Amino acid sequence: MRLAWFLAARLLRKKGTALLRTSALAAMLAVGLGAASLIVVLAIMSGYSRALRDGILSAVGHITVLAPGGAAPVATLAAEIGRHPQVSSLGEVVLLPGLLLAEGEEGGEMVTVRAAALSPPFVRLPEGDRDGPLGLALGAGTARRLRASVGSPLALQVFAGGVPRTVTVRVAEIFRTGFVDLDEHWVVARLDQLRRRVPALPVPVLEVRLADPETASTVVAELEPKLPPGVLLTAWQDLPSNRDVFAALRWQKISLAVVLSLVLGVGAFEVASAVVVLVTEKRRTVGLLVAMGSPNRQIALTLLVAGGALGCVGVLAGTLTGVAIVGVLRALGVPSFPPDIASIYMVERIPLCVLPADVLAVLVLGAIEVLLASLLPVRRVARLQPVEVLRWI
Repeated sequence: MRLAWFLAARLLRKKGTALLRTSALAAMLAVGLGAASLIVVLAIMSGYSRALRDGILSAVGHITVLAPGGAAPVATLAAEIGRHPQVSSLGEVVLLPGLLLAEGEEGGEMVTVRAAALSPPFVRLPEGDRDGPLGLALGAGTARRLRASVGSPLALQVFAGGVPRTVTVRVAEIFRTGFVDLDEHWVVARLDQLRRRVPALPVPVLEVRLADPETASTVVAELEPKLPPGVLLTAWQDLPSNRDVFAALRWQKISLAVVLSLVLGVGAFEVASAVVVLVTEKRRTVGLLVAMGSPNRQIALTLLVAGGALGCVGVLAGTLTGVAIVGVLRALGVPSFPPDIASIYMVERIPLCVLPADVLAVLVLGAIEVLLASLLPVRRVARLQPVEVLRWI
């Protein structure tokens, strides 16, 4: 039995004809292209999701705490929430609409004013003069439209207490996050400074930032029993807009993976074609092996190993090629979008991201498809009768 297995392996490893070599090369190329395209598309979708996540988390807290009707003092809530080991920082924040006006310019820019006790990670606002102009951080798009630069005097009109209030401001910083909504429509101020100039600000909410933003829902579930009744805690994942966007992105990633796995499947059937060519080219060898007593099952297993090895090498080479393509695209800053397109996708650039789980999924999926496709011609060999095989000798 061992002698028959050894002879089968040796004979089927012999150098084949040009047709066999061409078929094997085409199979490897087809499988490799499918794997590479799948890696690149998954990297784009993962990078897009991460860019949106980072942009959203830079604009809002990981958890928002609201105490309607004075359900509990803010200081009490902050002390209780701050004890949680995951909480890294927390502070009051107010979001309100505003109109930003430049001197000598007609009209103005509608903006969202974010006034917070803690500055977001993309700005570093100084304390500023108590009685001088209010220091503001402007998004790059807003600054461009207003033709403003650092130090430019502006006027900010906010709607607080049901009436418009105008505040003299100065551009202290211009930020660019790559997240279009922030760069084009937001301005940032310190809450204490804005409150001195506009006392009738809306009731602030408590913004909580965590060491790991992904644990926000778990932290909310742990904090709710410890807080007074009526206090509302909302994790960033549970906001309706965020939940819908990320659910749509997950389904889009799955859909694209399924579609491109069909491309990988086409390459797998190229491997099956190569196995068919191998059987055709080695008909006489197979006949001799069967005549010498080698079981059909051993020959079929040898052919399956040959097809599987051929396809798996193609999948591995394609995966490495896809990772290399992603590295080149990241170095070139591709894909990036002009302002009109960026406003649709909400980001200026997609930082491609290759996740280990995606690479493992491509490798496993490719290996499974290759082995399943190779089984089709191998099953026919396994069913051959000795009398039929003798005609091949």
